[in-house]
Amino acid sequence: MKLLNIDLINKSYNYKNLSKKSLIKGGRALIAEVLKESNVANAYPLGPENKLIICNGALAGTGVSCSDRLSIGAKSPLTGGIKESNSGGDCARSLAKLNLRGIILNNKISDKDWYILKVDQDKIEFVIANEYLGLGNFEFKSRIERKYSDNYNLISIGPAGENLYLNSAIATTDVEGRPSRMAARGGLGAVMASKKIKGILINKNGNSEIKGSKSKGFMKVRKEFHKIIQENERKEVLKLYGTASTVMDVQNIGALPVRNFSAGRYEHADNISGERIYDIIKERGGEGKNSHACMRGCMIQCSNVYPDEKGEEIVSPLEYETIGLIGSNLDISDPDIIAQINYLCNDFGLDTIETGGALGVMVEAGLFDFGETDKFIEAIKDVPEGGWLGRLIGMGTGIAGKFLNVRRVPVVKNQCISAYDPRGVKGTGVTYVTNPMGADHTSGLTVFLPIDHHSKADQISASYNAQIGRTAYDSLGLCVFLMSATAAHPNKVIKMLEELYDISLSEEFLNELGRKVLIDEFMFNESAGIPKDDYNMPDFFSKEKLAPNDLIWDFTETELDKFFSKLKY
Repeated sequence: MKLLNIDLINKSYNYKNLSKKSLIKGGRALIAEVLKESNVANAYPLGPENKLIICNGALAGTGVSCSDRLSIGAKSPLTGGIKESNSGGDCARSLAKLNLRGIILNNKISDKDWYILKVDQDKIEFVIANEYLGLGNFEFKSRIERKYSDNYNLISIGPAGENLYLNSAIATTDVEGRPSRMAARGGLGAVMASKKIKGILINKNGNSEIKGSKSKGFMKVRKEFHKIIQENERKEVLKLYGTASTVMDVQNIGALPVRNFSAGRYEHADNISGERIYDIIKERGGEGKNSHACMRGCMIQCSNVYPDEKGEEIVSPLEYETIGLIGSNLDISDPDIIAQINYLCNDFGLDTIETGGALGVMVEAGLFDFGETDKFIEAIKDVPEGGWLGRLIGMGTGIAGKFLNVRRVPVVKNQCISAYDPRGVKGTGVTYVTNPMGADHTSGLTVFLPIDHHSKADQISASYNAQIGRTAYDSLGLCVFLMSATAAHPNKVIKMLEELYDISLSEEFLNELGRKVLIDEFMFNESAGIPKDDYNMPDFFSKEKLAPNDLIWDFTETELDKFFSKLKY
């Protein structure tokens, strides 16, 4: 396995062979290591010193279910700290088939042109991309496919990235070629745009193979790993109802984001539930799919394809976080409208969480009323045009709130809180304020744990364990939706790595990996001027009771310090 280093200023590149010791370094771990060692913590995130790192995990391309997550990382222009954002799709596998653990973009294009990077087996080509500027991700993908056939996966940015908006995502293609698997959080689309890269083409037809992937030992433990997934009850729920199955779970807890986090239960939750979306897709048929795999060999298949009344695809996927922030948070109870907005965000390259949060604070400022779907859509369509409403959405929730002088702005480290009100799911709230990434549920979600989510008891430990586990999985390129089945069997993951790379790992390898990566990330943030004990939850969460259970955010700094005592940092 190799790392591909590209120097954009000279349009040159080289390959670095990974040592045996480094073969298992990938995903979030590789991003943390490269950024920490590169001394870019004090760099301007949209300047040439920042690096954009695109990488897979150690199990990519080996046929292990859900092991082809793609991690993208940089110093975030949104949070000012380290950021890893990951997506499903087919790109991680394609990199592995090219014998690549990852690609590191250094410096920036110095001439007037924008470029596409075309990555083939042992060869890189710089293709001028000026004719594609201003295109959304879908039209860009369509035109690229007409030129290069279907032999390439695509990593791309839309107009939001091109405009250097801090609410800008990077799109990656799924198995069918849709550019709708989004590395959405942290404004990484702007980092890619700052380097004048519109897209990266990755050849699907690489011929490299990890030597140990055909060994009897590896295939035996892989089969055992798959058996654990197959027998898990949560897998069946996700396969039927997708991540939208979470809507009623969080509704029942009383922690849905409702009208800019002003309540925890939504009177129209049934209309946007996973069960209702399942029924709609089944009734409409056509191109709709209730179960869909975003990556090859996925046994969970929690994605979906949401169709219109004619059975024609509107968007894939329609997921819980979007339903929460675009739906209940804005008082939109029609899944068709949520799906349409989701498609626009994917096309323009916007994070749906950040978009829903920004629109919520714009309502607080009196620019719209909740439920004004036509006006919301009109404002989102202003993003590529650069009008002031589009710019507010494009710069994200925190900046929109400051510009409009709004008090109730749901952000941590300037990143919009995801679809779990921290007053109602306190363990996830602990994650928001203690993890290096800001208000990012993917760093340590606790909502499915069998604990009292309204009580402070056990929440520090719950968040700590969730953060350690998810950080390790993100470092290995494993989808976190495996964890309900496989988290109790770390030995299977460890054994697969040992058989694959002919190495020996400790029984505590996954915990050690998660802890080390978190510490590396905190060290980066401290160098960037963000202290590890930056516990700034917006004050309205502490002062306003969350209906219907009258909950507040009530953790003290002394209590939150226990997280770092457990981390031993």
